[in-house]
Amino acid sequence: MRGAGGANRALVLDLGGGSARAMLAECGEGGAIALTELHRFSGYETRVVDGPAWDLDALFGGVEAGLAAAAAAGRIGSIGVDGWGVDFALLGADGRPLETPRTHRHPRGLDGFEALRAHHELIAARTGAQPLPIVSVFHLVDWARCNRDAAAGVRQFLMIADLVAHHLTGVAACERTLARTAGLVDLATGDWDREILALTGLPAAAFGRLVPAGTILGPLAPELAARTGLGPVPVIAVAAHDTASAALALAPGDDEAFLVAGSWNLVGAEVPDGAISTQARAAGFGLEGGVEGRGLLLRSLPGMHLLRRLRAAWARRHGADIDFPRWSALALAAPPAALVPDLSRTAFLDPPDLLAALHAECPGLSQDEPGPLARALYEGLGREVAGALDTLETCLGRRFCAVRLGGGGAQDAAFCTLVASAARRPVLAGPVEASALGNALVQFAALGRFPSIEAGRRALAARLPIRRFEPAPEEHLA
Repeated sequence: MRGAGGANRALVLDLGGGSARAMLAECGEGGAIALTELHRFSGYETRVVDGPAWDLDALFGGVEAGLAAAAAAGRIGSIGVDGWGVDFALLGADGRPLETPRTHRHPRGLDGFEALRAHHELIAARTGAQPLPIVSVFHLVDWARCNRDAAAGVRQFLMIADLVAHHLTGVAACERTLARTAGLVDLATGDWDREILALTGLPAAAFGRLVPAGTILGPLAPELAARTGLGPVPVIAVAAHDTASAALALAPGDDEAFLVAGSWNLVGAEVPDGAISTQARAAGFGLEGGVEGRGLLLRSLPGMHLLRRLRAAWARRHGADIDFPRWSALALAAPPAALVPDLSRTAFLDPPDLLAALHAECPGLSQDEPGPLARALYEGLGREVAGALDTLETCLGRRFCAVRLGGGGAQDAAFCTLVASAARRPVLAGPVEASALGNALVQFAALGRFPSIEAGRRALAARLPIRRFEPAPEEHLA
């Protein structure tokens, strides 16, 4: 390891469903955190014979390239990994995955969802999980049903970001905010719910140690430390669910909702942790884990992955690739949509051809004009957010005067503008790298750079770059 000032420099591994980044975080005067992208990679989402899956060789290869880039940048004090929720791997006795992990859009989630229909209320009330087929417990049930012999041989359940931390250190641990997305953790005890574990058909012993954000897992494994040139840098369990890391960085006020706009749009508010009302559960909200006793009452909505699908489908059909900034500009230039798709339909969960899915939903929507297509899709996303916010206000009995928006959607002017208009509230957009900043904040608190996570949060919130988007006048709306 070269250079000095390791306690002021950390490596952030921020894993997204579409791409991942290795970022150097540097903590300066007054608690300002600067991020520098060292390595970006993608290509780890793949398809196997029965559906969408994660290519772990590609994922681990990209992570290790990020470690090497960090070594070239000088000394760092720690490493932290955050990523998306619900997806997992099952390890056997040799410590290796028993199969290529499937994604949350795999059809087995729907089968498991139906198999556990009689237990939906129990799972939601006890764990706070949203009643959605993407939740891990439903995938586990169907996997165990279809692989009865292999199920008995499962030795370790790990979420994807925890799996990467295990790859780095050899230490198997489940960070609490990430585990909460699985529908398996009891809200009352903060531990695995043994009754729900029994429903999965997997050995209870496979669900191991739960740790809070800020836990030092251990040093980088010797072989990786030597091969990448980083040395025995400690790996810290951050708020490993990227939504929890993002909410930590966004620091919404009591009268503000948050929107983390990535592959999925996560709309919610910070609340005291520990219980979720019947009203909120019935409205499709879940109570996920935040940091230091916070709960995140939120709903998962279709997100930016649909824009990726639109781009891919357009390129296949028309032989021309339109980049994301251009899609955004086309949407803003187009008139208000006459037809807006209902993106909550199952047809939009994993559409192989988004143009075909949009045509089936809105037959009058042209397949040959990119502007109206983009406008309709963006307005559909905005309508989903607006509906969730209205319901959230009803559930909590409080009015939100603004929406704090972080994640990739914060750099998309069309998305921010049309969400503000649909929600009839200002959108305060930024930072784009909210998850990475929350990841870094926890690392610096663990390294002693901040006296506590809360102190770091206050220092960071005072320095966030924000763009404000106002709702369009009513006469300009469809």
